[in-house]
Amino acid sequence: MDQELLEIVFDNVYNGIYIVDGRGITLAVNRTFEEMSGIRGEELVGRSLYELVGKDNYFTGSASLLVIERKAPVTATYSTSTGRKLLVKGRPIFDGRGEIRYIVNTIWDLTVVQYQQTIDDDTARDHLVAEEDLIACSDAMRQVIDVALRVAPSDSTLLITGETGVGKSLLARLIHRASSRREKPLMQINCAAIPEALLESELFGYEAGAFTGADRKGKPGLFELADSGTVFLDEIAEIPLHTQAKLLGVLQDREYYRIGGRKITSIDVRLIAATNRDLARLVAEGRFRADLFYRLDVVPLQIPPLRDRRDDIPALIDFFLAKHNRRHQTYRIFSRKTMDYLTSLPWPGNIRELENAVERLVVTAGDDADGTVPAAEEPMVNSAGSLKMQLQEYERKVLLQARRRYGSTRRMATALGISQASTVRKLQRLAPADDTNGV
Repeated sequence: MDQELLEIVFDNVYNGIYIVDGRGITLAVNRTFEEMSGIRGEELVGRSLYELVGKDNYFTGSASLLVIERKAPVTATYSTSTGRKLLVKGRPIFDGRGEIRYIVNTIWDLTVVQYQQTIDDDTARDHLVAEEDLIACSDAMRQVIDVALRVAPSDSTLLITGETGVGKSLLARLIHRASSRREKPLMQINCAAIPEALLESELFGYEAGAFTGADRKGKPGLFELADSGTVFLDEIAEIPLHTQAKLLGVLQDREYYRIGGRKITSIDVRLIAATNRDLARLVAEGRFRADLFYRLDVVPLQIPPLRDRRDDIPALIDFFLAKHNRRHQTYRIFSRKTMDYLTSLPWPGNIRELENAVERLVVTAGDDADGTVPAAEEPMVNSAGSLKMQLQEYERKVLLQARRRYGSTRRMATALGISQASTVRKLQRLAPADDTNGV
């Protein structure tokens, strides 16, 4: 294949491409990436991702840097300085010695155009679902994401299953943002959180005077508000049987009647459902309609529990630690003992439980009654010397711990909540590389 043809293919594939070497130096980006990110290649090529990533920098995160740390493929989302939301799949290319020679990143643009929409004040859940970041280092989770990205462009109904806290709503959000409906609403409702008597009106709306206490003007339901977009029904197993029948009609005919109405409402929506229960067993017990189950189970996506994808845990801990350090304006650094301990736990509450545990350790570090597993290594302050000297010594020890824990100044800066430039200056002043206590 000649060079010209290679360049044509490189610059005209649907996805963005970002190539770096084993040290994180940007080697090339294609035209698609430039268009989707709003960043010119000449601003990036030849520069290290360690200097391009960070708060108020080109990128908020990097799949490549995780690949370098773990020497394995990684999938992650991050934002750019131009306000774009990108999903990146980083894959390492090894040389004959087993060292990373190149990392090839394939990128999807998940940016959603924001717009104004009037929504009833008393329907707090009828809003665009807030975005979150996604990190996957395990083969099991990356396979789930691969399937999600393949089916995202279609209009197929999806059923996401998995234990509580594994990230079902996050996956639904990713699918919507990677679909052709991305600029339309993604509406979510937790079917278990709505009283049975109100759920039907929340989903399908009602006409004026349909029942006692109804709004005099009537009210649109979730499906109308999501027209041309996506409806995400979380905990769908909790929908009562009579409402299941009406939902089945919507999936089959794409139309329904409001409560108390005589006029057909036609809608164009994609449905994504999720549950932490075994729907097939509920069908056998007569508690869930078999015909609705088969309509929902067009493309099943099962998210494995965190205990079955332990490769994800260290990256998630780093992400949550940085997040809650920024939120609480703290500078906690977990010891290796703490990291190993957290990684070994079964986490029955999955990612939600893990994040709560990290936040708890961040805000309570140093006061833990159980001293066998320190939440963070807190330097001891020597009572001798002036306050300025003690503060400098404290800061020096924090920097040394951060350098041992994170290695790069970029990761240190993220964890400590300061800029990379400040991190470098402080290291040069307080903890130079030849400091024997910093090894």
